[in-house]
Amino acid sequence: FIHRHHPLRFVTMLRMAMSWVLASAVLPCVIANDPSGSWLSYAVYADPQDRRITMLNATWVVPSTPSRLMGSNAPGWWFGTQTAKGDGALVQPILAWGYQGDKYSIFNGVFDWTDGSWHTSPETQTVKPGDTVVSSLWYVPSENAYTMSIAAGQGRPIVTTYKLLPAQHANESTAYFVLEHQPDTCEAYPSDGVCTFKDIYMEVDGMAVTPQWTSKQEQPKCDSKATIIDSKTIEFTWSSKASSAPTKSYNVAKKWASEQ
Repeated sequence: FIHRHHPLRFVTMLRMAMSWVLASAVLPCVIANDPSGSWLSYAVYADPQDRRITMLNATWVVPSTPSRLMGSNAPGWWFGTQTAKGDGALVQPILAWGYQGDKYSIFNGVFDWTDGSWHTSPETQTVKPGDTVVSSLWYVPSENAYTMSIAAGQGRPIVTTYKLLPAQHANESTAYFVLEHQPDTCEAYPSDGVCTFKDIYMEVDGMAVTPQWTSKQEQPKCDSKATIIDSKTIEFTWSSKASSAPTKSYNVAKKWASEQ
């Protein structure tokens, strides 16, 4: 796949990559929407005309290893697209700690509020602190689907396509950058306290746009916050030394979980 505006260096690999079907599960009694109560801090852009986001790219560096290996609840750093009401498919390439033991993993995911289903790519890859994650998602009009790609640097990408359900009629017109999953203790979060998304690039209806991001707090913990540096850069910070007050309970969907 090659797009006329695509700036990422792994784009030539996508022409050869296979689109894999997402593994899926339907989660019972899920009646809600995004933003979810499992989000700490996030940045959001909503197209003012409710037009479709057709491409979104970013890079970010894997944070340090947490000083405490238990109690993280598998935090994730990701970006994605969703409908304006937050009730459609949340398409999200993900970097997570603790998803498959005491290590970082990258994979593609979709939580679809249309039917309450959670989907993940059959493949995950292990990445290390300091690795650069390179990721993109784009709309495929002929299939009414989104394809996600995530890779460590110039490594082989995980490429996954998700077809939007017929019951979803709204455009994916909202973009998010998110820190998700509150820890039981702040010491279980990465000790360097920062993760910065860079090289952010967006297209709406096939045309490049300059998104005006807004920083939000959903259920912050460990002094977490999202800071908008500019249209291409969003910085997430937290403190692994902050007090670990009990996390408020929400009836939220359980997506990826810790195997610790």
